[in-house]
Amino acid sequence: MKNNKAVWAILAVVFVIAVQPLSAQAFSYASHAVICDLAYDGVEPDTRARIDKLVARSGEAKQFAQLCGWPDRVRKEFNQKHTSVWHYINVARNATHVSKSACPPQGCVTRVIPEMLRRLRASPQDDWQALAFLGHMVGDLHQPMHVSYAYDRGGNKASLYFEGERKNLHALWDYDVPGLTGTLQRDRALIESISTAGIPLEGSPEQWATESLQKTRSIYADFRRNVRLSEDDILEDQAWLRQRLHVAGLRLAVLLDEALGN
Repeated sequence: MKNNKAVWAILAVVFVIAVQPLSAQAFSYASHAVICDLAYDGVEPDTRARIDKLVARSGEAKQFAQLCGWPDRVRKEFNQKHTSVWHYINVARNATHVSKSACPPQGCVTRVIPEMLRRLRASPQDDWQALAFLGHMVGDLHQPMHVSYAYDRGGNKASLYFEGERKNLHALWDYDVPGLTGTLQRDRALIESISTAGIPLEGSPEQWATESLQKTRSIYADFRRNVRLSEDDILEDQAWLRQRLHVAGLRLAVLLDEALGN
């Protein structure tokens, strides 16, 4: 009996170790974490202190970088299902820019960002969910497949092969193109080393979404269904997206200082 208990204990540990990297490698965690960590270090000290208090109040994370993954973890829960549409915006196939009118009544990523800013200003001591959503959605807005087209669900129906593995266009840009390790210290050093010179930090969510849309249009212009890609094929896109993550972190810092700073 004791031997059986020991075997089950070992299996339980192996299971936990096996499962954890799956979530840690996802765009929903690694990329969001590095964006929010960059923003956290970029804000004013008083803003950072308010962020720390909100994170502690949440009970969901120990640091801001962790809290920014929360919106993905809960969007399928009954009381959070309405937030699923907040993670993206769909535009017309021939659209060349993103306007406010493209956002449907139920909401989208460009509308939720100013709403979360408003909530944070109104309740800077209590509204930790607004902080989590703001950090997360600024990240989503800078990923091109989150500013895309409804007909294939933002690339989820666009099948391809990457390094011999079958997947879709959205997953490629979520997981493979960022190419992050899931170790925050390493990812932070990588992203922070990429220059953002000449890229404006100010702007509206629609302007930032239009930047993503320009990349989306170029992706679809070259895309062929079931195309076979390798690491060498995504190097240019990888450099672009990593710079995009850095810009997102810097822009988020500006927004956080506006909402929580003196």
